[in-house]
Amino acid sequence: MKRFALFLFCIFSLCLVHAESSFYVGEGGENHTIMFAESTLENGFFDKSDIWITDKIKANLISSLQCYGGFNCIDLAEAKTILKVQKQLESGIYDDSQSIEIGKLVKAKEVVNIKTTRLPSGSYSINITIFNVEKGTIIGMFSSPKTYESAESYVLQAHYDCVSPILKQLKVKPTQEGKSALAEDKKNADTQAEKNKAVALENAKLEAERSEMAEKQAKIVAEEKARKEAQEKAEFERNQKILADKKAKEAEAYAKAKQQNPFAKETYVTEFENGSKYDSYSVKFTSQTECTITVISEDTKGNKHIYSNSGSYSYGDNILSVNARFANQEIKHVQKINWKGQINFKNGYNNFYLMIPVTSNENAKKIRAEFRKK
Repeated sequence: MKRFALFLFCIFSLCLVHAESSFYVGEGGENHTIMFAESTLENGFFDKSDIWITDKIKANLISSLQCYGGFNCIDLAEAKTILKVQKQLESGIYDDSQSIEIGKLVKAKEVVNIKTTRLPSGSYSINITIFNVEKGTIIGMFSSPKTYESAESYVLQAHYDCVSPILKQLKVKPTQEGKSALAEDKKNADTQAEKNKAVALENAKLEAERSEMAEKQAKIVAEEKARKEAQEKAEFERNQKILADKKAKEAEAYAKAKQQNPFAKETYVTEFENGSKYDSYSVKFTSQTECTITVISEDTKGNKHIYSNSGSYSYGDNILSVNARFANQEIKHVQKINWKGQINFKNGYNNFYLMIPVTSNENAKKIRAEFRKK
């Protein structure tokens, strides 16, 4: 127990602050120990961003009672730390869930619980419950008649509003000087709270203005983006129309040209039997009147020969005439080409038929050859 007494002495050395006797009559609470146990927050923010006020209001209330009443004040959290060490040294003496039992161990006469409530409006209220340690009963309850608009104003003002009722409950009478000092400190706290409120309102106003400016800027950017997109869309549609008109004109011109001369700059191929062999012809119409003819044919010995030469052609009233000569060729029936006949196109301009002689002799047998666009 000597070691426990040493630990208690450490508590009192660290936690007890005596106020000036001019603030209270007689000894006030100088030989009176109070233990502050629970300080809880009800309906706080979900992210616990305002949980800090529980420790702050407890510390402020302890400081005020020490100052204006001269009480010896012990924080349960510090007492628990000491008693846990003592428990390790002397085995279990207490149940740390029982604050009144701990109060007895540290010789406190009262245990004080603080409950802070965040109201639906966003403001805060305080409720204080005082227990008699010896009897284990409630001897006093106090609720501030006012609420505090913010967490900051709460921790700044609430403890001053609680001091006088607690002093009265614990039968400590303040002097006139003590009353004046408390009133002055309370007035300063109220003034500071108003200043803080004004600053908060100004900051909120500035933030609203910044938000409005940002919204206007975002609107300008969005409108400029929409204008640019509309302009780009209109330009794209205009270019598409120009391209479509150009293609339509080209198609019209092509159709007209085809109607006048469907062979210009086209190549047609055909094959037909010549005895036991097949000759193949490729006719490339290079201009309105000229063409290039390529012939692939086999001789009687099976040797393949390729001849190519320029020729001429004409077309009108569905009559096609093609003329060309091949000099010094080894295959006699391909010495010259004199084709002429009426044609009818099939599948647009992809196919047509022409009666042509199988040899260079114009009076030779004619066959119906199919020419296909290459």
